[in-house]
Amino acid sequence: MAERPLLQIPEAIRNERKKRAPVPVDPNAKIAKPGRDRQSQRLGPQFDRLRNVAAQQSDRASLALRADPDGIAPERALVFELAGSLSDFYSQAGRIQGLEFLLEDDAEIQPNDDFYTLQTRNGEQVRGDKPIGGRLYMAMPDMQALREILSLWDRYRQGQAMPFGFAPWGTLFDMLSDLRAWGPHDRVLPETLEYWRERIASRPDEPVRFEVEMWFHEHPERRARATTDVRTKIIELGGNIVTEALIEPIRYHGILIDLPPDRVHELIEHPDVTLARLDDVMYLRPQSVVAIAEPQEDGEPAPAAAAADAIGDPVAALLDGVPVANHQRLTGRLILDDPDDYAARTPVAKRSHGTSMASLIVHGDLQAQERPLDRPLYVRPVMVYDADGDAEATPSDRLPLDIIYLAVRRLFEGSAAEPASAPTVVVINLSLGDINRPFSGRISPWARLVDWLAFRYRVLFLISAGNVRSWLPIREFATTADWAAATPQAREVAIINALNAEKAARTLLSPAEGINAIAVGAWHADEFATAPEAFHLKDPFPNGGLPNVSSGVGLGFRQTVKPDLLFDGGRELVRASEDEGHVWLAVDGGGAYAGQMSAAPDAGATGRLNYQRRTVGTSNATALLTRSAVRIFDSLIEAGHQIPRSHAAVLLKALLVHGAAWGDAGDKLDGAFGPAGREWQRHRDNISRFLGYGRPDIDRVLDCAVERATLFAFGDIEQDTQDEFDIPLPPSIEGSTEIRRLTITLAWLTPVNTRHQQYRSATLELLPASDKAYSLAVERLSSQPTHFAISRGTLCHSILEGESAVAFLDGGMLKLRVACRAQAGSLDERVPFAVAMSIETGVGSGIAVYDEVRAAVQPAIRAAAAG
Repeated sequence: MAERPLLQIPEAIRNERKKRAPVPVDPNAKIAKPGRDRQSQRLGPQFDRLRNVAAQQSDRASLALRADPDGIAPERALVFELAGSLSDFYSQAGRIQGLEFLLEDDAEIQPNDDFYTLQTRNGEQVRGDKPIGGRLYMAMPDMQALREILSLWDRYRQGQAMPFGFAPWGTLFDMLSDLRAWGPHDRVLPETLEYWRERIASRPDEPVRFEVEMWFHEHPERRARATTDVRTKIIELGGNIVTEALIEPIRYHGILIDLPPDRVHELIEHPDVTLARLDDVMYLRPQSVVAIAEPQEDGEPAPAAAAADAIGDPVAALLDGVPVANHQRLTGRLILDDPDDYAARTPVAKRSHGTSMASLIVHGDLQAQERPLDRPLYVRPVMVYDADGDAEATPSDRLPLDIIYLAVRRLFEGSAAEPASAPTVVVINLSLGDINRPFSGRISPWARLVDWLAFRYRVLFLISAGNVRSWLPIREFATTADWAAATPQAREVAIINALNAEKAARTLLSPAEGINAIAVGAWHADEFATAPEAFHLKDPFPNGGLPNVSSGVGLGFRQTVKPDLLFDGGRELVRASEDEGHVWLAVDGGGAYAGQMSAAPDAGATGRLNYQRRTVGTSNATALLTRSAVRIFDSLIEAGHQIPRSHAAVLLKALLVHGAAWGDAGDKLDGAFGPAGREWQRHRDNISRFLGYGRPDIDRVLDCAVERATLFAFGDIEQDTQDEFDIPLPPSIEGSTEIRRLTITLAWLTPVNTRHQQYRSATLELLPASDKAYSLAVERLSSQPTHFAISRGTLCHSILEGESAVAFLDGGMLKLRVACRAQAGSLDERVPFAVAMSIETGVGSGIAVYDEVRAAVQPAIRAAAAG
């Protein structure tokens, strides 16, 4: 048990719960007023309906759109191509009441001669090189309204004035590069064309397997008719239906198909033919695939390990490959649930990834010789061995999100014949990513599923950010000889510059963009203390303190902070080659020279059960963070805290992030990325792409210190309400000039509205309920994500510092409030949240922060218990 455990904020010191929370109102918003002049009269009655949409109250208009039984009907979906920022467009669109954009694609569009941003250089406005735009999708209430908007757009493009009462539309059109009905151009995405080309080039005589994502129809009859039409067309084209998945809660309807290569070639050459012309098709996408190549290192025998049986109920679940369950490091420690019998399809010698992940969760990096977890780990295989690719992969005849959906439902609901398989689980480790779906602005169906499952079952997903192991161009060095002769510092600077230049091509792998989940990147660190030096490999960051070269970078959906955290993923070494006049780097997968040690199968298939192997990557980092989550949970239980199953996940989410900070890495990237100036917000977001909230210090959460007290609270909150907390401050801080730090973290799980462009249904804010300095004379540090960035997701994490003498206000209380408002339509459900807060002074300050806070809190705990 920790000597100084975390302190729970008792109900007795919550103040004025559930007050009305303020709802922001745009004072500049204007309502377009109806009216007609001679010109509009000549246009006829066709504009009356559109004018009425613009003039009616926004709540009534939104209700009318949401009440549509088919949501976004394919025949009346409009695409708005933006020529500026999304925020500017929304500001103008808000002046036209009744518009409700239901989907958003914030993929960056490169500027061209017609559309670009202006920026000031040397006192002059010049064309900027920043990406612009994005796309918005809106469903009109009926075909008449769609035709009316397109007619207005045609008038605008011809240079004609807008009819009387429609001036706001003209201003809105100024911000567009195109406005059109949904069509083939939208269904066939650039990544799909690239996938088709590569697939045909590699296997020209084989059918091409890809996904047809359908528009989701609420009515089963309409859905069946759409499926029949698409199936008929696929068969006409000589294709085949492999499988179909329907997941109603996230409005997903997908079909996995095979199509002859000549038919796919037709689509490449003419994207507006055959399948791309069907109204019921929303997207044609590459096949979703998780594929993890077998490690090249065979591994080595390990010393004998003591057998042990885990006790208690599982808290963590691993959805991964089939593990070697009777490995000496794992025997008696796993609950293996394999209802699909994936073990029969995966030779024992090829069960690498699931074995490694299970080992890292249970034992950590074996080189650290940590105590194993006492609890069992629930393991559900979701991958099999693919002999053609020599990799563990999701079955080629299944859709991965359907596999995950059924696996999680089995965890918490079971089936008609069986009970829930592990209802005590609160953390799910998903060290998987779709290699054909790098995040590019559109939230993936898989991420939507994870977000819905997280809220539905009150479970925390920890998802690997993904490893991007493509070659990295290093343009500062012409030859490998120059590279080898350079100083470690020069090589490090060159790699940071290259990663920054290539960040758009090294993004997260879906579903890491999910907003309810924690996406985990890999930190360049391991416990290999006696690693030999390899002449053919270089350590890119010999002093550590940075993410691995291959670790996927953010930002996430709607510019959320992603990855959320970086955690130790092994030191990833690099090897150099030269081509095209400069050096290229490839990453090494770990082994004799670097990496984290974990259990491994016997690659020689001789039946030995004591092998181990070193690996690196974001999968490892995610597994180790999952292990930390279990350790935090058990430390709370050991300290006597009663953590209900309904709030354990969101509390762990807050506590895992609570000890995170950029540290020296933030300063290093800040210097490498150049001066911020007026672009400080974009500059700081760029650092967040790589560091998220930083690397968490788990020991800060497991045990407080003399000079530091960490408190937590959890609960539920409803729309337009707020919770207030009055937290006693250490009396010895008052009047002191000792440097003090306040760290506050708010986490929640939000319902999602897949039909709304905002997507996130619940927005929570953590604010001071009194003075802005929290009665501590502290200010927010600059070396962290901006306050704008932390408001975009489901995590708010801030670090504040100060050292000025302060006189306490509010009777020596630190006042916090958590406010909730709806963001994507009405919010009808209670939102689980958790708050963690630390107050600390410098080590050796002589201020007994923990004891003073504990002494003030304990009477309130007793009062709450007595009440």
